[in-house]
Amino acid sequence: MSDLANHFGGGAGGSFFAQLAGTLPLFGVMAGALFAGSMIERFGLRQMLLLSMFVFAVAGSAGVLLDAPYPFLGARLLMGGAAGVMTTACNSLIAIYYRGAKRARMNGLIIGAGAIAGISFVLIAGFTASWWWRAPFLLHAAVALAFLPAVLLAGRVPTLPKQTENMIGNLRRLRPIVPVCLVGFAWFAMMLMSGVQTPFVMALAGIGDHRTIATLYAINAASVSVSSVLAGRIALRFSSNTVLRASFLLLAAAMCILGSGTTVIQFAIGLMVSGVSVGFGLTAIWTWGMRVAPHDIVPRALGAMTTCLYLGGALSPFLSAPYEAMMGIRGQFFGIAATTALVVAASWIVTRKSGVLAAT
Repeated sequence: MSDLANHFGGGAGGSFFAQLAGTLPLFGVMAGALFAGSMIERFGLRQMLLLSMFVFAVAGSAGVLLDAPYPFLGARLLMGGAAGVMTTACNSLIAIYYRGAKRARMNGLIIGAGAIAGISFVLIAGFTASWWWRAPFLLHAAVALAFLPAVLLAGRVPTLPKQTENMIGNLRRLRPIVPVCLVGFAWFAMMLMSGVQTPFVMALAGIGDHRTIATLYAINAASVSVSSVLAGRIALRFSSNTVLRASFLLLAAAMCILGSGTTVIQFAIGLMVSGVSVGFGLTAIWTWGMRVAPHDIVPRALGAMTTCLYLGGALSPFLSAPYEAMMGIRGQFFGIAATTALVVAASWIVTRKSGVLAAT
């Protein structure tokens, strides 16, 4: 990031452009996922997956050649849009081909693989950047090429029916996923807030060694992977509501541990608990969304879900800002954890009362 800031002139202006380069793909994902469903229904799953992989490879690798800031930022935005389409297409395939516990197990495997890939590529990017700061951009093309044979050689991909309803009619049909979108929005906001703010708490505790911090986040990624892989078995024993409430409470507990952290061991435990909550929570959210989405507009429903989840992540700094202003860097962790616990308790009470009323 510092090399990129220096490339764009250094100082406040260079730092601003470098931060935009890191956040614009997030908005690209939201935009791409929002329109991905309609494009998939019109042109087909495999076709849109191949096209989005091509755009991801070209736009993501464009940083090797582009020097001007605005074309560079445009390429980053386009790369994020392609990632949004790829995410929607892959999730749609899972929703179409899998049911019940098998669907939960597959979602868990995907999230676990994503966590491993995320930490692996951070390490690879750091290694390649040591000999040329532009080299990590080429990883986008490497990823697309690595998965191209699997997409080309995959079996028959189902053709989705083309929708004849107008836009308003289709929006009405997405109502079943509105609760999923709201819960996912809140979940991503909490998850990103914890991930972004934890390094600042580490700095307050005097933990600044890059290798130590990388090891701590590797522990987090490992716990995400293990818990998400186990999520399929958990889904056989507990309802999605129970798993979601437990994951929110686990994340609240992790925030309390991280907010009070003063030693490496404490942060390791906090990030481990956080990883477990993410593995269970994300798997439950995606499985829930796939279950309630109307089967003939699955891509649109899951694309809308993706947009809402990433919107929560994008707005996370703004949502946590009032807590930080009132309670400080450490205090915000406890404030958000307390709010989460109260909301989970209220939802449990409302659900239980509704069940009692229905029984009578």
